[in-house]
Amino acid sequence: MNQRNIFRLHILSISDRLREERMRLNLNQTETAKACNVGFSTYQGYERGERFPNAEALELLYHAGFDVLYVVAGVRNTAELSNEENTLLAVLKSVDARARKAIVSGVVSGVQVYNSEA
Repeated sequence: MNQRNIFRLHILSISDRLREERMRLNLNQTETAKACNVGFSTYQGYERGERFPNAEALELLYHAGFDVLYVVAGVRNTAELSNEENTLLAVLKSVDARARKAIVSGVVSGVQVYNSEA
């Protein structure tokens, strides 16, 4: 098998996993195209294996709930944290101790208000 055919097989496997993730999340192609900030025909090209999503599109898909590690590498992300939890932790790690304390305090207050209204 020549290098071009190997490359083509890799494209198809990514497109299949992208479609699988979209279906897992109960999204249609239009919704997914909007989520990754591309046109409908561009997204269709991803699923047909004619194009690759770029890093920006993959990041947006991650925030929409896609398991991007699985889409790209075929390995399921087995971490117990959701995408949202990982994002929150990344924000906490990116700020100093004072900001971290304020963020945690705000989240705790928000949860308490939410629970008292439920």
